[in-house]
Amino acid sequence: MVFVFVVLTVGIFLAVDFVLRREGRELKEIGNDKKSPIFLSPEKALRPIENGTRRLYHLSHSWMQPAEENYVYVGFDNFISTLFSSDVNVRDLPLVGAYLPQGAKIWDVGMNNHRISQLSPISGKVVDINPACRMNVPIPSDQTERSWILKLAVKNLEMETKNLMKHNQAIMVNTALIDDLNLSAMEGKYLNDGGKIDPSYIDSMPQERWDALVESFFPYQLELE
Repeated sequence: MVFVFVVLTVGIFLAVDFVLRREGRELKEIGNDKKSPIFLSPEKALRPIENGTRRLYHLSHSWMQPAEENYVYVGFDNFISTLFSSDVNVRDLPLVGAYLPQGAKIWDVGMNNHRISQLSPISGKVVDINPACRMNVPIPSDQTERSWILKLAVKNLEMETKNLMKHNQAIMVNTALIDDLNLSAMEGKYLNDGGKIDPSYIDSMPQERWDALVESFFPYQLELE
């Protein structure tokens, strides 16, 4: 009887020790997660890419940039980051494995209820999503612009890129659009001393004025509604 009691006692101690060790490992893993870039701040989880001059642009202000063979990165351009001058949410992202035809909706981006749907600059299969963008939390728009949102596997790259604007052409178009946008913000005294649009310009814009802005700068948007 004493022997059985001793065995049970040892078994209990071993079980308690196992549970405590497991909890210790879990706490350590949580601690490591808290030190990760994604936990600290979403913008640190973005994966920036260089060679922006290789980008080709869609009329919806999305772009594609060649990666390794038969893959491209997709993101949004500086007109979007100028319009939404503060933190933005990228929502309604496609799932990994989804096939996107050129011109199909890829996500919407914006602040609160003022949002823009953007279209895919190229046809392809989604193979990766930027980890920061998957979090569905606000991310600084200028940081997102310098990074990418989707990675696609593509097949008809040479043929479909004929429908896109080259980098220099897109710069000219966006410069004119940004000038018009800044003029509108300046008239409403929403342009700060640094020449940057105050986030409240879009965030507090009445619906009818937002609708007029969308019709002026994103006419394709009306066909999606």
